[in-house]
Amino acid sequence: MKYTTIFFDLDDTLIDTALNSKQVLEEVYTDYMINKYYPNFSDFFQKYQSINLHLWDQYEQNLISKEELKKGRFQQALRDFTSITTEQSLEMNNDFMGRVSNKKNIIEGVEGILEYLQPKYCLYIISNGFLEVQDKKIKNAGLDSYFKDVFLSDHVGKNKPHPLIFNYALKEANTTTKDCIMIGDNINTDIIGAKNSGIDQIWFNPKDIADTNSIAPTYTVKTLHDIKSIL
Repeated sequence: MKYTTIFFDLDDTLIDTALNSKQVLEEVYTDYMINKYYPNFSDFFQKYQSINLHLWDQYEQNLISKEELKKGRFQQALRDFTSITTEQSLEMNNDFMGRVSNKKNIIEGVEGILEYLQPKYCLYIISNGFLEVQDKKIKNAGLDSYFKDVFLSDHVGKNKPHPLIFNYALKEANTTTKDCIMIGDNINTDIIGAKNSGIDQIWFNPKDIADTNSIAPTYTVKTLHDIKSIL
């Protein structure tokens, strides 16, 4: 085998974070009576998503802190309607994150591909997610037994695509760039990050998004099952 070690992204590669988050946001919309400001959930969801994606982009570029992301997403989504304090925003965010970590939706084919890969490779996770929720998400989704370790941006102080987190993972996994491959859904953080660190990549691209930056990942798959044709 060409590779001995596989690094997986977590959110929206293994765990269906998009679905889990949407389900929890609908709960938050009801429980915090956000319908007073947004008459229907769809409007609130679209506003929140736009803000959240922008903040995550800034966070992954190390332009804002984790705390700024956590306090900003609900505060910015509601500030046109009410004077929500930082404390209230963080309380809502912490409730949101706690609920998301208890959701169990996973990407289709996850268990099958992990059962296939685990006997052949050393499996690890590299994630930009937060220390206080990622371990819970992995355990609640029933995926913890497949992985030897989880490397988080919180551990090293830098987010993917920064090479520091990939170098940290290589060292902790006791492997080399030639012996490992990165699997992830995010072209910027997972694929470009791994490529710039000299690591081969499998771009998990279920929505068939165009590679507008001409990154040319080592491999591209539309389903997790397709990984079997590579590894």
